[in-house]
Amino acid sequence: MISIVVPTRNRAYTLRKVLPSYFVQDGVDEVLLVDDAGDDETADIAAAIAENFPNVALRIVRHDQRRGAAASRQDGAAAAAGEFVLFCDDEYLEPGYAAECLRLLLEHGAGAVSGRRVYMLAGETRAHALHRFGNGMRRGKPFDYALCENVNGAVFEGVVSLPITNSNILTRRSYVERFGFDPHYAGGNGYREESDFQMSLFLSGHPILASNDAHSVHLPMGEVRTGGQRVHAARKFFWSVRYNAYFLEKHYGRYARKVGLRQPLWLAKLHALFYLAWRNFFRPPLYAIVMSARFGLRT
Repeated sequence: MISIVVPTRNRAYTLRKVLPSYFVQDGVDEVLLVDDAGDDETADIAAAIAENFPNVALRIVRHDQRRGAAASRQDGAAAAAGEFVLFCDDEYLEPGYAAECLRLLLEHGAGAVSGRRVYMLAGETRAHALHRFGNGMRRGKPFDYALCENVNGAVFEGVVSLPITNSNILTRRSYVERFGFDPHYAGGNGYREESDFQMSLFLSGHPILASNDAHSVHLPMGEVRTGGQRVHAARKFFWSVRYNAYFLEKHYGRYARKVGLRQPLWLAKLHALFYLAWRNFFRPPLYAIVMSARFGLRT
């Protein structure tokens, strides 16, 4: 019924830790890894783990040349056998994640559903991270409409409807075939590639939901060895600004009318520019200081 699709490149270290949590998800029939021209031992590690779960098929789709996360998601969905596709970004999935997302998708006729993303700190266990996070850690609304950004740590209970959520979404394979992942986001850090697909769903009248009853757990940043989050801050800022401008030019007019925004496109881009500068250069050290002071743990 559900196919888990994981776009990956040279992340064998991470997959060794998180992949078992995919095979134990209720309702999952297969796990597809889309290896984007990597050169590490991903295939061998995945095969060794899959041997412990004979009731769930492992399939590996390989790109001979690097094509980026958007193309990897698209190719994984095209190869999937399930009616529903759960995209995962090399993170641990809490037991019941897939089942909860599927329940909400069917009950609400949603376009895509995610759980909450929790970032582990160095020295934490998953249980400690989930307990620390609770229903969120920041007071305020779970979505910043002016920036078109999901506020990951916002406090809320139950289920909320948002224009976009995080990247660990369950959706229908038919929606991927219809709306697709835009290959424009192939270089750099791929910022907005998953948001682009979700925004297309949202603007077409398909709700995007996030649930407090399911969680994905991201490894501490010190253990993330490859991927967009390891790009140098200056390069990450450059690509984020570039891709955000493309994203806004593509969607902003319809989005602003749908949610009632009055700021013009140029102001939305300027607002985002300052926000991305803050997020890339200033927020990380301040966040590290706050987490160390509150919990005695490093990011």
